[in-house]
Formats: sequence, C-alpha cells, structure tokens
Amino acid sequence: MTEVKGRFILILDAMVSRRAQQKARAAMKIPIADIKPGQWYTFKDTVLLYERAIADVNDGQTDLKVTGARIMPTLKKHTNELDVFANPQQLFMAFNALFLSDNRGPDAGHFKAIEMTATYAVMEDTSPHLPEFHLGVLEGAVGIFPRCSLISSEIVERGSDKRVYKLTWKTR
Repeated sequence: MTEVKGRFILILDAMVSRRAQQKARAAMKIPIADIKPGQWYTFKDTVLLYERAIADVNDGQTDLKVTGARIMPTLKKHTNELDVFANPQQLFMAFNALFLSDNRGPDAGHFKAIEMTATYAVMEDTSPHLPEFHLGVLEGAVGIFPRCSLISSEIVERGSDKRVYKLTWKTR
C-alpha cells in the first residue's frame, strides 16, 4: 500500500481548481481539516482522488501537467530543502530521495535517472501517480532554477509498471 505525507496532500489541495478540490474532498474518507502535514495517508484515498478530479473537471491531461508543474516551485517557496541544488541535473540525480520523503510503501515506486547531461534528462518513474502529473512535476523542477528554461518534455514510454520522461532545457 502506497502512502503519501500529509504536507503533499495539503499542497495539492491548495493548488487545484475549486471544482477539482470539491470533487476530491467529497470522495475522500478523511476530511481535509483532519490532514496533518507530518502524518501518512493512503495514496489511493487522497492524492489519486485529486489527480483524477483534476483530469475529470478541467482540461484533463493538460491541467494535470500544469498542476504538477506547480509542486516544485511551491516547495521552493515554502521550504529550504531544494536550496542545496545548483541546477536541474543535481536535483534529478537526487529526485528519488525527494520523492520518497513524501511517498512510501512497497508500491510507492521510484524515480531513476536513466540518462543525464547538463541540459538533458531521461527519468524512469514506477510510482502510481498519473504520468501527466509527474511530467509536470519534472518540468516545474527545471523551472525553479532562474538560469534554466525548459525546451521540451515528453512521456516517451507508458507502461503499466513504469513511465519514462525526457526533458531538455537550456541554461542562460
């Protein structure tokens, strides 16, 4: 069973549209007011409901990606845990550890850098999160570095047990 830390649920709740928020909250077994940042909650009963609500009430895959892209800038703004990274390459090399700080359990999956250069990354994802959401998270990770701008991103493999993302960025 995959679990997600409460802080991630609360961040996601604050970022989604009102309609998606209402739909996800209505489906959750635990009221949002009872979610505590440091506690763990079942992924399928919380975050997955938000991801599905975003896809259902908004522009589906596009909104999942846009919402995902807000995660890393929000973490950067409200915590100092991303300050140790000087560029996307460093961040992506440590991405699995960051992912596992908010996701745990035998089915939580992992992130793995398959290929990496100073301006290019191929990342493997075996988590239960929806692929467009995580593509957005990776795009947002590039965006937190002021000297970097995303050139392209895509999901190059969609399997039932893994997804592979390719991102390219330039450094100014």
